Amino acid sequence: MIPEQLDRAAVAPPPSAESDAELLRAIGEGSEPAFEELRHRYRRAIERACRQIVGGDLEDCAQEVFVRIWRKASLYDRGRGSAPAWLLTLARRTALNVRPRRGLPLPDELADETSVVEPPDVDRFWVEAALERLPERERRVLELAYFHDLSQSAIAAELRVPLGSVKSWTRRGLHRLATILDEERA
Repeated sequence: MIPEQLDRAAVAPPPSAESDAELLRAIGEGSEPAFEELRHRYRRAIERACRQIVGGDLEDCAQEVFVRIWRKASLYDRGRGSAPAWLLTLARRTALNVRPRRGLPLPDELADETSVVEPPDVDRFWVEAALERLPERERRVLELAYFHDLSQSAIAAELRVPLGSVKSWTRRGLHRLATILDEERA
């Protein structure tokens, strides 16, 4: 197969059409498929939030966050903020509660922190979670371009694919990313 045929043959299924807020509503009503979808979307982002506070014990922290999401999803109020902000706040509060049980000191940058989540943290959390929902190739080219500052030619060389494939994956990835991020603004 030529690269263009590989591209068409391995297209990942589109992300779930339900917004994060709709998933939280469904979880609040006891929907396990909605919970699994939300867990799939936010697993890595929640693990990163836990890692910042609890360090190496992030698996227990992330598990506790998801237990709390399951129990508290019905409390989410779209009028008070976005779903990613609610999830990040829940993750950080849970991590702060897990840390004292383990007897671990609080990192200096969190010692004076209140429970309010700053907008840049929410934005980063939201973008990271949205990137996780992209097909692997699209996510990889966007990460190489925006986080590693590589040109499209350098990305093509790094991945050993034609430049046209990198351009297509970038365009599709940015389009999907914008669509995913727009879901929460509605």
